[in-house]
Amino acid sequence: MSKRMDQLLEKQKKLLEKKQQAEAEEKAVQKQIRELSRSERTHRLCTRGGYLEKLLVEPGLFSEEEIQDLLDYAFGTPFVKDRLAKLLEAKREAATEAEGTKAGSLTD
Repeated sequence: MSKRMDQLLEKQKKLLEKKQQAEAEEKAVQKQIRELSRSERTHRLCTRGGYLEKLLVEPGLFSEEEIQDLLDYAFGTPFVKDRLAKLLEAKREAATEAEGTKAGSLTD
């Protein structure tokens, strides 16, 4: 083989190694993202569950089904449905505005 062919084959080999390293790094980052998301969700569930237990005063007296029925009832009332809809709308608007601000700052 010619010297040029050897150089190209060597370059191809190095690029393949870099590609494999990048793929491994991407996989590791994806794993970290999943773990962080899971950790954040666990924290959120514990915090909110703790607050619910605080409101129940004696949470040990209630079964899981009773708690679920209570939450279904509470969140099914027109007042809570309306309040939740308004909160969601405000959150979505704020997120949209934040995205617009980010996009605007990228073009400036």
